[in-house]
Amino acid sequence: MVWKNKFHERINELWKRAKDQNHKMTQTEYARRLGVTRNALLGWLRGSGQPDVDGLVRIASTENVSLSWLMGDERPKAEDELLQDELALVNFFRGIRSPENKDHLLWLAKRWKEAEESVSE
Repeated sequence: MVWKNKFHERINELWKRAKDQNHKMTQTEYARRLGVTRNALLGWLRGSGQPDVDGLVRIASTENVSLSWLMGDERPKAEDELLQDELALVNFFRGIRSPENKDHLLWLAKRWKEAEESVSE
């Protein structure tokens, strides 16, 4: 495989994801979330430069992605590695404070799975 730095594409994807989750988020707010200035973010979104190693680590950690993915790795994921939507569900579940609400969510997920399995039979 020929390595190709895809930081520009990946930071645009992360920005789009952030906007999808919060339509009111501004580039300034997103830049703050990443710990950089809006001008730095705008440059990256246009493909002009990229952060230093510490910045890359901070972005990967903040956005729950791997450094290799952030830089353009396209190898298949390991079997035990979570996909982005799976990771989002895990983070959502962890954010629920009430044990009762977690139990309700698990109960509901089991019912959806049972309904899906019964339809496919």
